[in-house]
Amino acid sequence: MVIPLSQIDLGETVKVVWVASEKHMADRLADLGFIPDEEISCVLKGRKGGMRAYLVRNAVIGLREENIGEIFVRTSPSL
Repeated sequence: MVIPLSQIDLGETVKVVWVASEKHMADRLADLGFIPDEEISCVLKGRKGGMRAYLVRNAVIGLREENIGEIFVRTSPSL
């Protein structure tokens, strides 16, 4: 199932399907590793509407709520 990254749970691992951001933000996210088929895990969730942190390519990346809503991921037990 494909859902926005904002809907995954702490500790959950997913794969990126696509990024629906404007070009400059999509390019920045791609530089950070948010590209199709890249595995990412949620490692920290702040309060609702706050920042969250994700493990991507062995680095922890913090993103704002508005950005994580533009990243779509696939959830599946088999990834």
